[in-house]
Amino acid sequence: MGSDRRHSVLNQFCQAWDVKNLFVTDGGPFVSNADKNPTLTIMANAWRATDYLLEEMRKGNLG
Repeated sequence: MGSDRRHSVLNQFCQAWDVKNLFVTDGGPFVSNADKNPTLTIMANAWRATDYLLEEMRKGNLG
């Protein structure tokens, strides 16, 4: 995840830069294997991405 499409595959909401309707809400956005259990972080990222997704759908920005 990142704020620049030149240096990251996903934006800060786990949405792919190049595929508008693709959200990766599992452990995929992590660049390496976690040392500790990442379950709560994965859940928080998924929740944040879902809130963003719903708002974008309400605005009609996603098809």
